[in-house]
Amino acid sequence: MGKRGKPFGSPDRMAVCLVTVGSTKFEALTTHLDDNAVQFVKELKAKGINKLIMQIGKTKKLPQKLPKLADEKFQFECFEYTKKFKEILSTASLVISHAGAGSISETLGYRIPLIAVVNETLMDNHQEELAAAMSKDGYLYDAKVENVLETLRKADFKRLREYPKPKPKDFAVFLDEQVGF
Repeated sequence: MGKRGKPFGSPDRMAVCLVTVGSTKFEALTTHLDDNAVQFVKELKAKGINKLIMQIGKTKKLPQKLPKLADEKFQFECFEYTKKFKEILSTASLVISHAGAGSISETLGYRIPLIAVVNETLMDNHQEELAAAMSKDGYLYDAKVENVLETLRKADFKRLREYPKPKPKDFAVFLDEQVGF
């Protein structure tokens, strides 16, 4: 399910992995990836990824190890937030994201392979249920922080199902039936 049918690592474009925590604080994910930087970059390169972009949100723990691994064959960028997020997302080849509903639907709407990582620090953790259900249906891979690298290593993104495009008219009909219009 590579973006626009091009496989990761196509010579005519940069293969980008976007890691995003959304608007929530999810230092556990970004810290884990940075603490395991050598293995993380090795797994990304094995998937044909040659650029990593991390959206880290408001945090005091900036990546320390990942920037040191950047070179002419592997690029690294990091930011808190940006107004160009949708543009960056739309060019990604792979997304590793917190498992929030908005991030999942937006990523899958762009037809980008996704590993949704559950933020277990949130109350009433709907993320785990949503990610597990979407994974069971074959739309994404779900992970916890401690096994995200193993999930990345084992993932076969070609096996993911394409997420159906939303049908606003069907939703309107459903809503009309429920509300009684």
